[in-house]
Amino acid sequence: MRGTYNTYSRKFSFSAPQTFIPVLLACIICWIVSYWYSVGYPVYGEVSATPLWNFICQVLPGKEFTYIIGMILMFGGAFLLHRANYALALIREKTILPFLFYVLFISTNPDFFPLKSTSVGVFCLILAIYQLFISYHDPEARSKAYNTALLIGIGSLLWIHLLWFLPLFWIGMYSFRSLTPRTFAASLLGVGTIYWFLLGWCAWEGNFAPFTQSFSVLFKIRLLSIGEIVLLDWIGIFAIALLTLAASINIITHDYEDTLRSRQFLSFLIMMAVWAFCLYLLYEQVSEEFLETACVPSAILIAHFFTVMRGKFIIGLFYITLVLLIALLFIRLWNFL
Repeated sequence: MRGTYNTYSRKFSFSAPQTFIPVLLACIICWIVSYWYSVGYPVYGEVSATPLWNFICQVLPGKEFTYIIGMILMFGGAFLLHRANYALALIREKTILPFLFYVLFISTNPDFFPLKSTSVGVFCLILAIYQLFISYHDPEARSKAYNTALLIGIGSLLWIHLLWFLPLFWIGMYSFRSLTPRTFAASLLGVGTIYWFLLGWCAWEGNFAPFTQSFSVLFKIRLLSIGEIVLLDWIGIFAIALLTLAASINIITHDYEDTLRSRQFLSFLIMMAVWAFCLYLLYEQVSEEFLETACVPSAILIAHFFTVMRGKFIIGLFYITLVLLIALLFIRLWNFL
């Protein structure tokens, strides 16, 4: 019996159609139910939002269009994660789990519906991560450093707090041995290009509020109040954080099983998850946005964990995670109604 089970556990794949398709359909159903009950709609601008995002909120044509754009950005970000994992071999086995987990995390949190200022920001962040990773051990990667910062700058036009990830990318460049005075200057030029054009637009219009208003909220730190978070919110956050921690520990203790490049990439993603969660605690007014950015590294790290680990407990944990996150969504929607 033990030999039979071991054969089954080795053959079992979380990326198999009989697992992937039902989970994907469940995520789509989550979006349909949220659309039916107009969760998060209409989309309003906030005091801490950038002028560009407030303008977009005013011109969104309708609920259907808003939900469609939100789903497109979610699936687009998930596809980019999948392609980055495939091209860079972040996980040593072929798997579609990064795509699946990212879609699951976004689809089961009503705070992300239907469209947030960070939806486009996270999309740009994923592209920036890819540009950073392909500059590995390339001290002449000035164009890649420029593109990385340029993408962060573009995303920050909708969500200014995305700029806080720029120092993290400099640390990553140092770890990947691509940080030089020239690549550092190129990164400054990349983000500077975006705000140079913004400053020029403000001068043309004779109104510098779009330039100054965004930076005025960047340094307004307000610690997250634990008492303001509902228990159901904490359960979902704690579940994902616990899985991310388990995946990180597994990577650190089994680093000899991956190539040096993969280990450094995964170490950066671990650092990024910690970085995003710390900012989540520091910025109460945009905590949901930082939580969405944390889904990017967590999706890959957790996918790595479920891909390399085997056994009955791991299979059970996978399905418990799926049921828990989906059940929490519907419980929160029930309380919302």
